[in-house]
Amino acid sequence: MAVSLQTDSEARVRIAELTATLEATLPLHHLRDPALLADLAARWCERQRYWHGPGHLLALLREIGAMPPGDEQEVLLLTAAYHDAIYDPRAADNEERSAALLLAHAADPQCATITQAVELIEISKWAAPSPSPLAARFFELDAYQLSNNCPLGERLAYERAIFREYQWVDWLTYRDKRREFLRGWAQRFPQHQRGVAECLDLLNGLEPRVAIYPGSFSPFHLGHLSILRQAEAIFDKVIVAVGVNRQKPGAIESARARFAELQSQLRCHEVAAFEGLLTTFVGSIPVPVTIVRGVRDGTDLEAELRFVRFLNELRPHTSVVWISCEAELQHLSSSAIRELESIEPGAGKRYVPDTASIYGLTPLPSVDPA
Repeated sequence: MAVSLQTDSEARVRIAELTATLEATLPLHHLRDPALLADLAARWCERQRYWHGPGHLLALLREIGAMPPGDEQEVLLLTAAYHDAIYDPRAADNEERSAALLLAHAADPQCATITQAVELIEISKWAAPSPSPLAARFFELDAYQLSNNCPLGERLAYERAIFREYQWVDWLTYRDKRREFLRGWAQRFPQHQRGVAECLDLLNGLEPRVAIYPGSFSPFHLGHLSILRQAEAIFDKVIVAVGVNRQKPGAIESARARFAELQSQLRCHEVAAFEGLLTTFVGSIPVPVTIVRGVRDGTDLEAELRFVRFLNELRPHTSVVWISCEAELQHLSSSAIRELESIEPGAGKRYVPDTASIYGLTPLPSVDPA
């Protein structure tokens, strides 16, 4: 489903460019169909990836491409291209599913090059020191940002990107879990102790730019998604907050249903529910936040000016930004979509994005290499 003409076009360009690079770089004789590289590139370009995306992949391919040609280089190229091919920050089996994807794409799943690449992908969780020289070589490339040799600026960009990939977790939980991960990494890989110490320092000093996008979102539609995506270009994290108006009959039950639906729809974002005043909810967030408001036209803006006046009387110095959705989406509203649905069930479905279209997710292959 076309969410935004501009962003759809940009995504297609990114996928086409990455596909061309993969075609020029990978040992194609090990794949059953080079056309599968478009599927591979689309996976790497999914929207939930901020670190584990094209930039990370291209950096690996450049380093490996500079190695002497031969069997080991081919193994490492395929390992790099497929090791994060399937990446869900909420899943624990990304490596296993990525290895299965390579097997599904392989011309001969039993050949030594494919077998070695699959083994490297499966151990790239890096739960233990690398068991072979080839695995150790890939480890140093894949985990470079945690090594002692990584420049501070690149390490900072890495930490910010990882935070964005885990933005569905609240800030305090993320910070605690990230500290736990980094300390465990330093114990497993003592050669990275100085690099990890720098990451911990960066994490402790990190002040993420956080926004709250409040609304009823009944339903969350393409206009809302437009505002959310534009806000994400400004902030490190946008919390989507569902308000509950207790004065309305059935409001609590309705809000619970909307909250559950939004959590599923926006599974890679933090979705929160709040009762009472928005200012109270803003005060409960442990970092400075800015409120994001979407406007469609001058009428919306007039109402927003009154809203901000109340907001700053109740909580002085609260920051607000107004964002307009694309012109082709300005006619959309939740009430209009509900009205369409009341007249003809399903008529409003085209305006309500699902999880796959929000994040540009690629369906898993049905091919069984066995």
